[in-house]
Amino acid sequence: MGVYTRFKRTPDGFRQLVELIETTPAARRKKMIDVGMQEDPDYTQEALSYMMTFEDILALPDNELAELLSKAAPRTVAFAIKATGDDVKTRFIKCAKAPANGEIKDYLGATCSLSETGGAQFKLIEIARLLEKKGFIKTKHIPEGHSG
Repeated sequence: MGVYTRFKRTPDGFRQLVELIETTPAARRKKMIDVGMQEDPDYTQEALSYMMTFEDILALPDNELAELLSKAAPRTVAFAIKATGDDVKTRFIKCAKAPANGEIKDYLGATCSLSETGGAQFKLIEIARLLEKKGFIKTKHIPEGHSG
């Protein structure tokens, strides 16, 4: 039995696979993808085509970004954008509602590790995926009942 068999068995299995790949740290993600490419390259490629990354978050239109920021903790947002350029930080602060935008500014001054930054970015992807499921975000929309 293949690794992806359990994802192929249920109507929401494809979505579960994409979400798992999205939130798995890079080293483990690479292993998952390598195994998937051996087992079923077409299914794996299709899952990767729907995978949401932090770059997709950065490219969201302002209205979708504002929706995402309204659901995320200010600390998470600040840590996720800590290593980005000033233009990104300014845009995120502008799209966040008060008082969250002030809290984001405060947290940007805090020290955080690379793993905290990565974890915060994964959390934003998780929140974005939930909003995509509810129709608030259009980026990388996974069709319902998609079986790959």
